[in-house]
Amino acid sequence: MTIIYQSDNEGKRKLNLKPAMTSSTQTPFGAAFRKAHFSFSPSYTPLNHGSYGAIPAPVRAAHTTLRAVVDEAPDPFIALEFHDRLLPHRRLAAELLNCEDVDELVFVSNATTGSDTVLKNLRWVEGDVVLCYELVYESLGHGLQWLEEERGVDVHVVKVAWPVSDEVLVKAMVDAARAINSEPGRRVKLAIVDTIVSMPGVRVPFEKLVPALQAEGALVLVDGAHGIGQIDIDLAVLKPDFFVTNLHKWFFVPRGCAAFYVPKKHQHLIRTTLPTGHRYRSRKKLGQEDEVGFVEMFDFVGTDDTTAWLCVEAARDFRRNICGGEAAIQTYCHTVAQESAVVAAKILGTSIMDCPGSCLRDCAFANVRLPLELGTDGPGKIDPAHAHKVSDWFKATGYRENGTYFQTVFYRGIWWWRISGMIYVDVEDFRRGAEILKVLCERVRNGEHIKG
Repeated sequence: MTIIYQSDNEGKRKLNLKPAMTSSTQTPFGAAFRKAHFSFSPSYTPLNHGSYGAIPAPVRAAHTTLRAVVDEAPDPFIALEFHDRLLPHRRLAAELLNCEDVDELVFVSNATTGSDTVLKNLRWVEGDVVLCYELVYESLGHGLQWLEEERGVDVHVVKVAWPVSDEVLVKAMVDAARAINSEPGRRVKLAIVDTIVSMPGVRVPFEKLVPALQAEGALVLVDGAHGIGQIDIDLAVLKPDFFVTNLHKWFFVPRGCAAFYVPKKHQHLIRTTLPTGHRYRSRKKLGQEDEVGFVEMFDFVGTDDTTAWLCVEAARDFRRNICGGEAAIQTYCHTVAQESAVVAAKILGTSIMDCPGSCLRDCAFANVRLPLELGTDGPGKIDPAHAHKVSDWFKATGYRENGTYFQTVFYRGIWWWRISGMIYVDVEDFRRGAEILKVLCERVRNGEHIKG
């Protein structure tokens, strides 16, 4: 049995027991499903799906077959066939995201490539401002730092601390945009929001943020790295200016594959891929009959193994035929994350990141506070000078000694364990993980993380 979280009339979570079985097999989601359909080492417990994803055995087999087909005749496959082979998979991704025009969606290697393509292609002028909050993804944050250093673009970071209610977050972002736009010679050209923040793992009210920031005159880039496969995305309703989402994280497509959405009204802004490929759209040729189209520009950037892009259908079929469909997957992943967080918080003697009026837990992530305290004024406290070493020590030691990789984050003076709900883990996996992590925290309090 598993526990399903539902909402009562006051919006509070309550529990309802329901069986969690796949519709087409008798293998329940959890550890048994992991053994039946994935290829993890028996000595490894995969508690961190959110970072790199995982590939089911049938999808991996399809990918292996594709690679073999390429090697049988590389030139015709890459030069003559790939474009036509790719179209059905782009179309499928477009359907999954409710993107009404398939030619507004292309594939790139990962979400970072998609977001950086936007940053590098937009024409920046004096007074342009990028608006974001402090939990923007690290590599995207570095891309913004590059804009500041190399293009002189002002990046305004809204200092809102999580956990935060949806209303407070939206108001803070909109108020910041209005304040910037009221200053002579300054305007918010681009605003960046997530579907789900990576670290700590929290859902963002992006459905409210996108139209609210667009109403202030900003282009809005949605970093949906953790979107497709974890929550529903409806681009026809959302209407972002730019959107990118990884299919290799939560949708089971082999690494790396991401969908990059640019509506046709903005495609003239995107003139080159990253790296600049064979079909760069020269400004001198824009408007001419032989102009390279947006889709063709991305189809072939340079030689790479893009066979993963041809596995969207295999991933969809696995999710539909073996897992029982998107609703079954999303329900289980959310449930196992939230129930496991309750168990882990009890074992660790701490709490779960949450906030009234927030959607932050409406996803397959949960964040449990670790029993560690920052300071130098007492035994067992963590010296701020060594705080950055703790998370890496957890990863290395947990894997080396117990075959478990812990994804933790140090945020505003507190350590959090990010729990990733997935169909191949169950509460007992996280219970054991919490027991291990409890011991590791005690070893950190004794200073072991700085001894070698």
